[in-house]
Amino acid sequence: MAQRLIEDSLQALRRAHPWPERNDWAVIPPWPYALGGGGRELVDALIRVSRPRLMVEIGVFLGASTKRWLDISPRLTVIGIDPWDELRLIPQCRRYVGRPALTRAYPELEIQERFAADIAANGVRLTALSLLRPYRNRFIPMQATSPDGLHEIAATGLKPDLVYIDADKKPEDLETAHRLWPEAIIAGDDWHWGRTKGYPMRRVVEEFAAKNGFAITADHGTWVLTR
Repeated sequence: MAQRLIEDSLQALRRAHPWPERNDWAVIPPWPYALGGGGRELVDALIRVSRPRLMVEIGVFLGASTKRWLDISPRLTVIGIDPWDELRLIPQCRRYVGRPALTRAYPELEIQERFAADIAANGVRLTALSLLRPYRNRFIPMQATSPDGLHEIAATGLKPDLVYIDADKKPEDLETAHRLWPEAIIAGDDWHWGRTKGYPMRRVVEEFAAKNGFAITADHGTWVLTR
């Protein structure tokens, strides 16, 4: 796909999923908090070595991992797919207060309480976009579910170089991404999530890899499919 056509397709997607027009970003505190289980250095290395121009991230949440990818490569554009279901996510963030993951990130209970209060006041989506606003020319916030969002991207003719999956622990995202863009590198999170449930995402990835001839590189919560 010629570069001019790529830019035209990105512009069309930006028009379909614009950044909110607001003049109060300064009062929406960003919270660079990530839920992931570690190992994102695998994806860091992919970005540095493979030098992707276009990445699709399924599951943006508060935008911390997205910021990480964009910081690594100034040539990278990320399309972030997330429904940002505030009715579910705001209470979820409230439940993090006092629990180990949030405590590791923000040890002081007062700061954890402020985190939950800010999320309740502003919502998860605007909090994420406040963090990512310095990258607004390279981040497209697609408020959508997946795999519907993947099909919308494919309909523009865009072909991402890298797809990162951090969403529902189901096979649809993985299968759809590979079917739409067989040459894309696919990676994701949640490799060691859900021990008491039999590691559901790990099972999904292992079954997909066995069926399609991929090897798996994994570190903590992160996995990457390789040939």
